Amino acid sequence: MKLIVGLGNIGKEYENTYHNIGFQFLDYLCRKENFSENKKLMSLVYKEDSKIFIKPTTYMNLSGHAIRLCMDYWKISLENILIIQDDTDITLGEFKFQKNRGSGGHKGIISISQHIKTNDFSRVRIGARSPDYENTKSSDFVLKRISDENQEILENVYKEIINIIK
Repeated sequence: MKLIVGLGNIGKEYENTYHNIGFQFLDYLCRKENFSENKKLMSLVYKEDSKIFIKPTTYMNLSGHAIRLCMDYWKISLENILIIQDDTDITLGEFKFQKNRGSGGHKGIISISQHIKTNDFSRVRIGARSPDYENTKSSDFVLKRISDENQEILENVYKEIINIIK
């Protein structure tokens, strides 16, 4: 079993924002299939073959709790987990695959590390820093709506990532 986690925040006010790139990637990857809410696991869940896709419903800063619940429930080991996150230190249109790295200040990643007691997990950091926000603090733009132009850039990134992870 593989666990693929998109990080984001639940709610209409967070849809299509830079901080929800993880959720958006899962929607793109899963062709907007309906994710079912599992309150016990604090997640929206979609299963396909030997893959489980989740969107924690705990809000970004508490994502680790939901991930730990899912790991325990499905008995998924660290090497079978992939976290998809936004990253304001990376330019929009770029991405990085990494494993066993620090949080870079990302509160969702901090929560995951605290709950699973390690940084030794794989993740895809998707660039969220568009030229529009080059000299702006992350906290001042991560909850802003993604423009149509930037959305197109992200969808091209999603296609590249999907080609790599498949």
